[in-house]
Amino acid sequence: MKSKRVLAMAVTAVMTCSLLAGCGSSTAGAGGSEPAGNTGDGTKQSAAADTGSGEKINLKFYIWSDEENYISKVVEQYNAQSDSVHVEMLSIANDSYDDKLKVMMAAGDEADIVDIRGLAQVTQYRETGSLLDLTDLVKNSELDISKYGAMWDSSYPDGQIFALPTRTTCWMLFYNPDLLEEAGVKMPEQLTWTEYAQMAKKLTKGDGPDKQWGGYWVDWHTQFIATQQGVYVNADDVSAVQESLEMLNQLYNVDKTHMSLGEMKATDTQYLADFENKRAALMPQGEWMINMLLNDTSAGKTDVNWEIAPMPIPDGVEPGTTWGQFQFAGITSTTKHPGESFDFLKYLCGPEGAAIYASTGMVHAYTDEGAEAAYKEAVGKDSVSVIFNAKKVQESPASSNFDQILNIYKENSELYLLGEKTIEETMDNFLKQREELMR
Repeated sequence: MKSKRVLAMAVTAVMTCSLLAGCGSSTAGAGGSEPAGNTGDGTKQSAAADTGSGEKINLKFYIWSDEENYISKVVEQYNAQSDSVHVEMLSIANDSYDDKLKVMMAAGDEADIVDIRGLAQVTQYRETGSLLDLTDLVKNSELDISKYGAMWDSSYPDGQIFALPTRTTCWMLFYNPDLLEEAGVKMPEQLTWTEYAQMAKKLTKGDGPDKQWGGYWVDWHTQFIATQQGVYVNADDVSAVQESLEMLNQLYNVDKTHMSLGEMKATDTQYLADFENKRAALMPQGEWMINMLLNDTSAGKTDVNWEIAPMPIPDGVEPGTTWGQFQFAGITSTTKHPGESFDFLKYLCGPEGAAIYASTGMVHAYTDEGAEAAYKEAVGKDSVSVIFNAKKVQESPASSNFDQILNIYKENSELYLLGEKTIEETMDNFLKQREELMR
């Protein structure tokens, strides 16, 4: 493991920019000699390497656009300290990244390193032979894999490594302490989902454009109660999945303490704006929202007061239990520079990358005392300890067809939450369609 001195140096280097402003989402290459450009297919390209001497090897690294803000800083720092390699970061629009990556990987395009959203995608690319086997490279490196935490083993059940974690997501409960105080409500150390629903009622008031929602729940992960119990939509017994949907329906359509799914779709509302404008008191959300809040506060877009608490839990589940997943970076099997690519991958996924991520308010997958301290200092709130004390359950299993099953579930659950199907019809249709897929 690298020493804390390395972490401190990396943090110091990043801090020479304004912590949350000024660095922005620049994708310029080392030295910033040329502005970032667009390739014409929606891919934003960092400045090209100065290869006039022919000494530097150029590596192409594809990411999705949401990650520009912090990954660009890692790339810049790596390029500044490397005498032999230049990493060219290419950013693809967030919504089209997955589809474009599939095409690129199938075609064997000249990508060296790729950003991968989750474990299911890593499994798919492994099975198609699109990723380089990193197992021996990792074992023979100085990376301390214990720093990746409990989700490491469930990410590599057979011990074979085809991608390394970059950051780790962690869902938690954001809340506005000012709105709670106005309502005479105190946030306990741990809520159950039943208690959460009751609290949301007390925090809901008003009507129309002035309405204050007790909570706000985006429909990205609607099987939350099941996940907290280690149950997934591909399980034989999906009663906990049904329980999750029924709880969300209560919040959306029965208690009306949360903006309904229908209204969210009709108004194209933005969850961050509603929280920053103090229209929502509670918000289950991922750790990435911390980075967004810090950036918007620094830019003068909001003055919202916020804290975080552990995610509410089902009855009988251990306090602090939540869900999350690794995001990954891997080396393509077609790269002509596997050694150089792995050198950058270690930097991105190890202590140096962790320190840089922390300084921007992002939680890296590689966490040691130095990275945790840097993160807490950057955010400036004691409540972020919730992230590092959380007991995270893997958001999705290592299953190649899990994404297909999840899509079937999402299509059916949406009809239920919009009031177009009963819960019985929803679960019955889901199970029938899942069975057809598995044949």
